[in-house]
Amino acid sequence: MSSASTKCQICGQDNPPEAIFCGNCSAALVVAAKPPSSVVETALAIEYMSGMTRLGAAIIDGVIVLFIPLSLLVLIVLLTSWSLAALPWAMLLFLLPMLCWLPYHWIFTTVKGQTPGKMVVGIKVVDAQNNRPTLMAAFVREILGKVISTAGLCLGFLLIDINKQKQGWHDRIAGTHVIKVVKTKSTE
Repeated sequence: MSSASTKCQICGQDNPPEAIFCGNCSAALVVAAKPPSSVVETALAIEYMSGMTRLGAAIIDGVIVLFIPLSLLVLIVLLTSWSLAALPWAMLLFLLPMLCWLPYHWIFTTVKGQTPGKMVVGIKVVDAQNNRPTLMAAFVREILGKVISTAGLCLGFLLIDINKQKQGWHDRIAGTHVIKVVKTKSTE
């Protein structure tokens, strides 16, 4: 790599100069200080988000994904007095939240870097360069990675607070991090 690359102080891996996290070990990279300028610059501290904060966002997302289909299910039951004719619709509405859950997360993570639940609690998903995950990285994180994190008795989620970068299995597989959203003041 070029001399402008950033070397990880943990594993020694060379990383692109814009990288915030090491592409090899996911450690936060220490960026060399810039020369002083006339404008006072503040350091951007990266705050990795805990499992509890992420659980709060997941609960909000769960309410969103479950509310509409379950409301329709209750309405069908009330309007049809639960006849056998309503059974196929009830089964579809029962399965709809499960079918919507993963694509909901995949699409929002790709487009915004955060689901509505993450927006409410002020967190976002980023890649090693602090960008929104690509379509493929979001797919790997939200669909493949979360299935793996869930399959092992949810151990992939329970281990989030064990490592310094607070990565679950789904984050490690996709090379992503969940960080606090930092609001910057406009200089205009």
